[in-house]
Amino acid sequence: MSADRFSRMLLKMQFVVWVVYGFLAGLRHWPAGVAFGVLASLGLLSLEASRHIKVKLMDWVLLGYFVIAAIATFLIRSAAFPAYSSVVIWGLYAGVTWTSILVGVPFSRQYARESAPPESWHTVGFLHANRVISVVWGLAFSVNIVLAAIALNPRNKPLLVGVLAPLLTMVAATIFTTRYTKISRQRAGRA
Repeated sequence: MSADRFSRMLLKMQFVVWVVYGFLAGLRHWPAGVAFGVLASLGLLSLEASRHIKVKLMDWVLLGYFVIAAIATFLIRSAAFPAYSSVVIWGLYAGVTWTSILVGVPFSRQYARESAPPESWHTVGFLHANRVISVVWGLAFSVNIVLAAIALNPRNKPLLVGVLAPLLTMVAATIFTTRYTKISRQRAGRA
């Protein structure tokens, strides 16, 4: 299996980790969800490393969140953390995304390099496309911080605002990434 296909499979597996975690948390099995998240994210990192595929920044964010959640749950025993966990999740993803852009290494380049030929990695088009894609994801994550904060108020339909709306922003960012990548590759082919 190519590195690109393996990475796409891992992204789907990370999504499954979030779904299982969300399901357990929704059933008020918070400690079980956190323990599952820690073990599953460690398992995914180990799987990636065993295939000699470079672990990506967003893989570390997944593990980082669950380590923070485990500390809050098992060591500090924070009763408030579960309520604010969505804000923390989106805050981590947004913070890492914007930082990667600001330091000049947009996180999406790690994924793009797996499917693009090495000779294109330093071209203006490749670098620009990954900046644009990372900015779109940064905006989506930032919008989700706001949505998660609004959902903290039970009168604001938390399931709709805090779960469904953020999923829709992720779907929109995914669709944009797929289409923009195709357009960028077509432009590069004509250049």
